[in-house]
Amino acid sequence: MLMPAEQISPHVYSLYVKLDWFPQPYPPNVFLITDGTEGALIDAGFSDDESISKRLAMLREFPDLNVRYIVITHHHFDHSSGAPKLRDATGAKIVLHRDEAPLLERAAKERIPSDVEVPPERKEYAGRVQDWLDEAAKANADQLVVDGDQLSIGSLTLRMVHSPGHTAGHLSPFLEEDSIIFAGDNVLGVGTTAIPPPPHGDMGQYVASLIKMQSVNAGLMCCGHGPPVKEPNRKLQELIDHRQQREDQILSLVHEGRDTIKGIVKSVYPELDKRLLGMATGQIRSHVAKLESEGKLRVSGEGEDASVKLTTEL
Repeated sequence: MLMPAEQISPHVYSLYVKLDWFPQPYPPNVFLITDGTEGALIDAGFSDDESISKRLAMLREFPDLNVRYIVITHHHFDHSSGAPKLRDATGAKIVLHRDEAPLLERAAKERIPSDVEVPPERKEYAGRVQDWLDEAAKANADQLVVDGDQLSIGSLTLRMVHSPGHTAGHLSPFLEEDSIIFAGDNVLGVGTTAIPPPPHGDMGQYVASLIKMQSVNAGLMCCGHGPPVKEPNRKLQELIDHRQQREDQILSLVHEGRDTIKGIVKSVYPELDKRLLGMATGQIRSHVAKLESEGKLRVSGEGEDASVKLTTEL
């Protein structure tokens, strides 16, 4: 059964497609912004036939709609691989931040971290990853943007908010008329997002981006996964506080003698499912890299056996 587009605000609709094969509770969201005559999509979801056909059917609910743009918040394939097929079907221009565009092509050829930790038993999903990476690589930008650029969608204004950290060119566009910020994967409707360690992510930039997103003072936040957030600034502050608490915890653990990445991970996540160990280790590495850049820690070696020392006593 096809679910209709769900109206979120006067000018925003969710084109949600439930995917039973997706290995996490909330598949990627795609949003339609429209003033009734012109439209823009925020993200494009997957390129599989089910996702594309259902989203195109939802778009047909809007007679004579001219979809002008497909704005990709970041290059990860669960948000970008559907863009080429949606562009072919609608004639829309694919829009990316100038720092994000090169990552689409690179991701198909290099091992760049994605958002999704794939359980080994999900063989079907794992087997399709390369196809999605290849599809995402075809989402070459028709228009590059930078922070502060504006797109006109009929009578509406969509302002680009560059919010790096999760990826280098992550965008969190802001719809002025409805006071909605589209958070991409900087904020999830439920839970916290993964920030890859350098060079693929930057925890310091991520925290700064959360603060920047607060300055927009949005009335509603639409996330890359999960439900909308009705109190954006409160949620953003919770995430900022969470990251600060984790940093304080890491510094305390190093002070107590947990002097390797592996030791810190075991202390922070004592009962972690082994299938999540890689992502958890990445989060600790991201925090440690931020603390090292701030002169609070000194790291020697590589990998989980890397040595971690305080530069000054707590």
